[in-house]
Amino acid sequence: MSDERINMVQKWLASAGQSWVESVESASSFLLRDYLKKWEHLIPVELHRLASTLHAEVVRLNDLEGEAVIMPKNGGFRILVKSSMTTSRYRTSVAHELVHTLFYTDSNEGTPQRAIPHSKREENFCFDVARYLLAPKEHLEKIGVFRESDPTIVFNMLTQTLRLSRPLAARVMLADYPLATGIGGRWILKPIGWKLEPGSSTASPCLSEREKTELRKVAKGYLEHPEKRIENLNFFAINEKNQNGVFLLVFTKCGIEEKSESCQLRAFQSLFPF
Repeated sequence: MSDERINMVQKWLASAGQSWVESVESASSFLLRDYLKKWEHLIPVELHRLASTLHAEVVRLNDLEGEAVIMPKNGGFRILVKSSMTTSRYRTSVAHELVHTLFYTDSNEGTPQRAIPHSKREENFCFDVARYLLAPKEHLEKIGVFRESDPTIVFNMLTQTLRLSRPLAARVMLADYPLATGIGGRWILKPIGWKLEPGSSTASPCLSEREKTELRKVAKGYLEHPEKRIENLNFFAINEKNQNGVFLLVFTKCGIEEKSESCQLRAFQSLFPF
């Protein structure tokens, strides 16, 4: 890894706030650069081809401990992935491990070596960049996401066409791109009532903590009494197979001509003025 690239990656890791978002986008563009030149028409991203552009190969194993791991080898990397994972989880894990290649020396120098010490911040960075690898803006434009006014259709595009998991699709739709304003998450029915599953929820970053809390109360109320509706709010519920749970999206109604984040935020705040 050249000093210039080391400095670039370190700068990405040190960023915060809006600069972090810009760094995540820059890193994903860097990793996708060669792939999109050759195979932009392949939707969703074909991860084995992407891996080849990053001097990596993906190997499925039945007895792997954990979900995935990256292993440097002479001339590149081997990414081991557990075979039993669902398609969406498999794709997320592979994309995550491919981002880790940024933190090693170049493969043309033999076996890549760690150039930047591993950290929790790196893990967070890899999670964020992986979403953009799986849902690059170029592909969202091609499948018509930005021309669609119904967030439920957008969500289905992300899960079905791009093969994203539901939590990941909600994060892409609500946080990464201004496609809707609201919250999403998996709710599990417990003996004491509906509970939001830890780690499954996401919310539009433009919402305050109090607004997020209020909207989660609305979501729980909907699950308890689905016959009730709140004007100007959409509820999109998907029953989870083999689980006593529901993945639920709650977002403001906003036409395609009103898809800006500020417009959607005003629409939400009109429901819960504080």
